[in-house]
Formats: sequence, C-alpha cells, structure tokens
Amino acid sequence: MKQNKQLLCTITTQPFGLIDGESTTLWTLANNDGMQVSIMDFGAIITSIVMSDRNNQPVECVLGFDNAESYASNNYRSNNPHLGAVIGRHAGRMSHARAPLNHGLVQLTPNLGEHHMHGGYIGFDQKWWTVKATHADEHAASITLQLFSPDGEEGYPGNLNVQVCYTLTANNELNVNFDAQSDRDTFINLTQHSYFNLALHEQTISQHQLWLLPQEIIVTDKDMMPTGAISKVPAALDFYSARPIANSIIDSAYVLPPYSVNNISARISAPDTGLSMAVKTDAPVMVVYNAQHLPEQQIPQRKSLRPFAAICFEPQGFTDAPNQPTFPNNILRAGVVFKQHITYIFSRDPILPVTS
Repeated sequence: MKQNKQLLCTITTQPFGLIDGESTTLWTLANNDGMQVSIMDFGAIITSIVMSDRNNQPVECVLGFDNAESYASNNYRSNNPHLGAVIGRHAGRMSHARAPLNHGLVQLTPNLGEHHMHGGYIGFDQKWWTVKATHADEHAASITLQLFSPDGEEGYPGNLNVQVCYTLTANNELNVNFDAQSDRDTFINLTQHSYFNLALHEQTISQHQLWLLPQEIIVTDKDMMPTGAISKVPAALDFYSARPIANSIIDSAYVLPPYSVNNISARISAPDTGLSMAVKTDAPVMVVYNAQHLPEQQIPQRKSLRPFAAICFEPQGFTDAPNQPTFPNNILRAGVVFKQHITYIFSRDPILPVTS
C-alpha cells in the first residue's frame, strides 16, 4: 500500500539571518496537527513553538525573534535573557565562581559579580551547534545538534562533547534529550531555557493557571545562592493546588520528588486559548522563573518582552551542587555518558497531574 505522505511529520529549513557575520539556519519540525517547532543552529535555540487553540487560531507559545540578528543585537546581549537556548556547561549560579573537584579547586569565569552564572560569559547559548542528524516519519520529526566545548573553556576542565535532540511527536509532545561525555572529570548541568506564554494576545501570564508538584524548595540567600538547606515550599510559592499566577514572583529551584520521574511535575494553561502545557523530566530539580527581570522590548508581530510576560521551566541538577556537600553532585566523570530528558506536552484540553 502506498504511504499517505500527508500524515508524515516534516522538517523544513530556511536561512534565518546573520550572527557576527555568519549565516544561520532555521529548522522547523511540524506534525499533522499543525504544530510547529523552530530551532536555530546558534545556541540550539528554540525560536518558535506554534500550536492552534480551541478556536483553530495559531498561537505562538514562546517568546523569541523572527530573525537571527535580533539575538545578536547589543540591546539583547547586554541583558541576555537566554530566550529558548540550551544552557551549559552549568546552568544556574556557582558561588564565587569556583568549586572543589578531585581535591583541587576549579576556578570558573565570574560573570555575575563575583559568581558564575549559566556557563560563563560565552555559554552554550552563544555557541554554534552543528546539525548531526534529522529524521521524520509518521510518528515524529527530530533534529540532533552537537557541540564541542574544549578543555579550559570558561574554566571548566575536560574536552566535552554535547548533543541535544529535539523531537516533535504526532501527538504534540516536544522531547528534549541531552547527552554529554568528557575526557576529564568536569561539572555538567544542562537545561532548556524557553519562555512560555500560551495566551493569544499581548499580555502577561498573570491569568495562566499554574500547578506544581514539588513540596520542597532550595533555600537561597540575598544573592540567590543556595545555603545548603532544603525547606518546605512557602505558601506564596505553593502551586500544588492549581491557581492563577497573578502577582506571584517566582524564581525558585523546586526539588522534585522521586516519584515525579516520567510523571507530570508542572502544568500551565491559558484561559483565553484553552491551551495547556505539562512538563515531565528525569532531572532532580526544576527552576521555575516567571521573568520578573525580563527587559522590555517590542517585537513586531510577536509577543513583546516585558517583566512577567512568560514563564520558564528549567529541569536540571541541584543549583551550586559542587559547593554544597549535602546536595547530589553535578560531576561528570571522564568517559561516563551524561543523559537527561525533558518532555513538554501541549494540549487543547486540561492536562491532569499524576501525583503517584
């Protein structure tokens, strides 16, 4: 029987502009439901996720730009909110830009005052990734990008090879799979940094309903550095009973319970579109950030950047783990393969959390 090609998921490419004089390419994964996910080879950045709502109106579900030049502008780079990018080698903060490893002390580049943040001055979000493979069939479309990070980059030991595979399935799931391997012991803490807004029109996400599974949180000091303590989630940050985000300020590392692996650990929904998104991961921590520090910037034909315009779900390891002996470490031993996955599940119907 001849295959019905209309049912195939697809991959298309197009030029996306210049960054530092080099040409970028945009890869767009699409399924038969009309959902599209676009990825740029610079930063392995998700530039766009489009899905139609319950009224069949296309909704842009993430913040981003429609050309590469905007990601390279001085205005954007001076603030660098890491829109849609892969973060590495080590997401989050590293206290005093140093950490113990094998009876020595690794000195990292301080790019947040005296501290280290999101991999340094030039993290994985500002690197050129190489497309290693693509695949499309009736079930999914995927693209695998790879990056080489040399020994000593931003202070990290070891030659590190990293891959990220983005897969859009026929049933509107976006899977993000990381793997990495180093020739020396090093630190690793990768995540995806998309900013989600499921509403149709220009607005904040204050009316989005948010549900979070975790009941524990990493305690931080005035500089947002972990103290080493883990506590019960305070009432202001407790979304175990789903409620509108409203005026909440969220920039916290939630500790995921062991039974959350492969179960839904977070969910948002927008009342005007009916769109929902749920998150699954095998990472032990999920940083949730509703963009209070996002700089203001108007973007033609896209949702504007502004404080509280979106929310990030960043599954990862424990923040500042190398400096916190009570935390599970983020050390990648030489020759060992690091693996981690995230699944973002999009739907036009409520997505019920699984709690056991």
